[in-house]
Amino acid sequence: MNAELEKILGTLEIITEATIKFNLPNTDTTYFIPYVWDVAQKGEFNFINFGLDERWITKTDIEVAIEGWQTVERKGYLNEDDYPDCFDDDVIFISPEIAEKRAKIYQILEENIQRSLHNIEVLKFSLYPGGYSFFAILGESQDNTWFAFSETVAREIELENEITVSPLSDLIVNDDLNSHALNLKNEFQNIINQLETISVIGYYGGGYDYRFNHHLVQGIASSKEKALLIALQQAGMLNMANFHEFNASALEWQYDENEMAEIIPKYQKINDFFKQHLSKSKMIRCSFWNYDRIYVIGQTISKDFVGVSIGSEFNFNP
Repeated sequence: MNAELEKILGTLEIITEATIKFNLPNTDTTYFIPYVWDVAQKGEFNFINFGLDERWITKTDIEVAIEGWQTVERKGYLNEDDYPDCFDDDVIFISPEIAEKRAKIYQILEENIQRSLHNIEVLKFSLYPGGYSFFAILGESQDNTWFAFSETVAREIELENEITVSPLSDLIVNDDLNSHALNLKNEFQNIINQLETISVIGYYGGGYDYRFNHHLVQGIASSKEKALLIALQQAGMLNMANFHEFNASALEWQYDENEMAEIIPKYQKINDFFKQHLSKSKMIRCSFWNYDRIYVIGQTISKDFVGVSIGSEFNFNP
């Protein structure tokens, strides 16, 4: 670690030692944890390398992903505490006949991906072994266009005004596709459209009755990274945006005036840190149903990345 990076990280560690609270609605209290990406040690910073390093991305095979996509909709629920015998009469899971029909469509999709794309890479996203997981498939066409396919992601935690951000204009669907890429896009989409949306249950008890719509999305771009980011944003897993500041006023509903008088200066210090030491600061928010990982990071003069990570867990019965 170079001297400049050590100095900046040391400053951040002092600021975050003040145990700055960060709360999202219906979650347990969390705190700012220093985060650093040393380019000399870890290499290029991109989303896939980042997720692999944080260990919520692992690589797997296309057969595992296809089976994983089907498992969610066949099971019909996410929360292991919501056993089928507690569901009301109006809760319907897909029939064996529908499951078999969908399996054939998934097989056609897999065959088309294998036939039309190369450099196929399959990613599993999961925070904890045995916990909620989902899959994305990446592949490159013969004209060097990248395709990413992902299932939609359940999101229990909502981000409101706690972080002030603005959109990244370049993370949009690539509209200037050549004829070959456009034909492939349409072929894949025609298959995906045959898979009707399945309503899957998240937390069901306690008056939550939470559901999410399970279906597939695709992202298309000139690079693997961008195609994946587009797909994951459509899937509901990812929010990536320009970071402006942490908004202490969003916590006023939780704390009294004396507590806020202590919290506001701490937020100001961390906001000042980003403005003084870092550039091109981004928020990367990754959702895993009842867990969130939020990273706010910026670039140093030496092109390393420094910031904070925040982990939030949905509290089923706050």
